[in-house]
Amino acid sequence: MKLALNPELNRRLREKINEWDNFTCEKTSNFKSPEKRGKCIKTQAYNCICACLDRIDELVEHCNALELKSLFGLYDIFNYGQTLIDCISMISKIYNVPYEAENDISCFNQKGNDGSGNDEKYFKYLRSLCSVHPVETSQHKIYQGDEPEWCPYISGSGVVMRMLENINPELKNADYYAVVYRNDMEFNKYVPIRVSQIIQYLSKRYEHIEKIVQAIDRYNDAKIADLIEKHIPLPEESDTYISYLLGLKEAFAERCGDKECYQIKEWIGIMKAHFADEKMQSKLQEFQETMKEGIKEIHHKLQNMDIHDCFNENPVRYRTNFIPNGYALEKLHYLEDIFMGMPDEEAYKLIEKGGEPFINDRLNSMLSIISKAQASDLSEEEMMDVAREINYRFKVTNSEWARVLLKIIEPYFANTVEFDYLLDDWYLYLQIKIAFWRMSKKR
Repeated sequence: MKLALNPELNRRLREKINEWDNFTCEKTSNFKSPEKRGKCIKTQAYNCICACLDRIDELVEHCNALELKSLFGLYDIFNYGQTLIDCISMISKIYNVPYEAENDISCFNQKGNDGSGNDEKYFKYLRSLCSVHPVETSQHKIYQGDEPEWCPYISGSGVVMRMLENINPELKNADYYAVVYRNDMEFNKYVPIRVSQIIQYLSKRYEHIEKIVQAIDRYNDAKIADLIEKHIPLPEESDTYISYLLGLKEAFAERCGDKECYQIKEWIGIMKAHFADEKMQSKLQEFQETMKEGIKEIHHKLQNMDIHDCFNENPVRYRTNFIPNGYALEKLHYLEDIFMGMPDEEAYKLIEKGGEPFINDRLNSMLSIISKAQASDLSEEEMMDVAREINYRFKVTNSEWARVLLKIIEPYFANTVEFDYLLDDWYLYLQIKIAFWRMSKKR
């Protein structure tokens, strides 16, 4: 006889927890603190939830594989079965959906000496005798009274058990029995163990996951309803468009769990940006207006919590697939690294003053080499060989490497934007974004 817990149930629990993972990340609970000598502190529960889910996965697999006809299979089912229960109970506690153990004797039918026993207490009593405290079972007064108990061994069904059944009818139909020594008894005490009852109990505890799933559903639905009702201030309700974006950042943090929200940092940067070149400034202003329209759509979805699957957090959409050089496209992001790594206010001040010009005497030499190679009508792969030679010769920095690769793919932009390679990294990256957008409008 084996346990047959359905792994799909825990998969459903994991999926439900991940469905709104930002809500899961916010969950807190009380945990015992080593620093406070057993006292509880309220702290984040996300790591605990993840640990429990992973444990449940492997425990279900292991417990289902146990051969309960063997004694050590029995010991294992008590030990790992209780660990499984502990994991489920922990998640149950976090989501405030406790298992109704009180007065439940549907599996073992053992009320104990004072009638206050239940399945949970009796399972722990059996576990103590069989595996965890066989030589010091002392914490189960309901089932052992005031005397300590010692269990030298567990025995299976056989001739001896059939003989014992005559004087101990409670052993009838038992699969095993625990032999128990007590100081107040002349003869041994025999505690019956029925595998079917253990399976029934563990299955019932495992099925409590279904109620946890339902509780998480209710919790998430309530959170969503509250957030839909909570108004996100509109641009016209804010002092400036920048202050509106800062308010939107708070809404992102609350609704999507993204406290840093680098997208909005970039949006604010773009709204604060300006070019000295009039043509480029005109293109930027057009880009900014398009961005505002895209942000309006994002705002609407955020307000209505329509942020699953196809929720696009990029207000200006453009294509990049007209450029076949995927490596070059990837390395263009080097140009935004410094901006994204700076504290917000420091980054905004840099943008407001137009950035730091990229003063680099050797860059002209690198770009000149690329221009001459392009004039020779080299293939894409040959151009990349030239780039690698430049890298070997100059030991280029990330900022230089992004400019070298941009120079190689510049012909694909068909003069949509005249790139200024001496601009600040972030301003050059903004030129690239505008160029992609304008090329996408053409296609």
